[in-house]
Amino acid sequence: MTPIINRPTVLLLAGLAYSGHLLAEEAGAPASDAPTAPVIDPVAIQSLERMGDYLRGLTSFSLRADDAVDEVLGSGQKIQLTKTVEIQARKPDRLRASVETDRKAREFFYDGKHFTLLTPETGYYATIPAPSTIRELLDDIEIQYDIEFPLVDLFRWGENPEATAAIQEAMRVGTSKIGGQLADHYAFRQDGIDWQIWIAQGPAPLPLRYVIVTTDEPGEPQYMANLTWDTQAKPDEAVFVFAPGKEHRAIRIVQDNAPATSEESPK
Repeated sequence: MTPIINRPTVLLLAGLAYSGHLLAEEAGAPASDAPTAPVIDPVAIQSLERMGDYLRGLTSFSLRADDAVDEVLGSGQKIQLTKTVEIQARKPDRLRASVETDRKAREFFYDGKHFTLLTPETGYYATIPAPSTIRELLDDIEIQYDIEFPLVDLFRWGENPEATAAIQEAMRVGTSKIGGQLADHYAFRQDGIDWQIWIAQGPAPLPLRYVIVTTDEPGEPQYMANLTWDTQAKPDEAVFVFAPGKEHRAIRIVQDNAPATSEESPK
């Protein structure tokens, strides 16, 4: 069983290590300054893989994410911005998302044949032909139009072995309770990123919270998201279809590799 490391234990161990260091110096013994070798707990990696398997197996769900991200000013001061994301999915070919931030709102519709991006504040929308699966759609809009679907990693988790290979340190921190649900808390390190994830205990290992710290950027900005899932949701067909009203105005999405134009874009 992997040991649970809590704050009192950490403080106690730190105190013992510090006392031992002083005793070594008093006895004239050299203090070791060798760096600690990175440790990867296989249980942490296995938990990520189990979570990825479960996420890929979901056929229908709804999800709400409440997140906060740091914006680092030129002065070094951090400003926290918040965002709410609501996603409804029905695999393999139905997807809807609403995003509301402190500064803007966006809505995404995918009905298996078309993808639409809408800016509710202005009424501008753009519709393009879409491939036949969610997975192909997410790749297509990112490559062709530089549009990243919100929480896109939840649809790709565990598909790329290189992502796991990039993890340099992995550990189980302990057990937490999030929204009344017990979750296992894990921490990971890789180049430029420290991140943590809380995975629900039990037969449905859903991610309930994650924190990402970008360590190779000035100010080390942090991103945190709390996730609320409904894996029993069965969204109606109308949820995924965009029906423009009189207040809406169609425009064109410019491809990422296309020449710039003066036409407005909802991106």
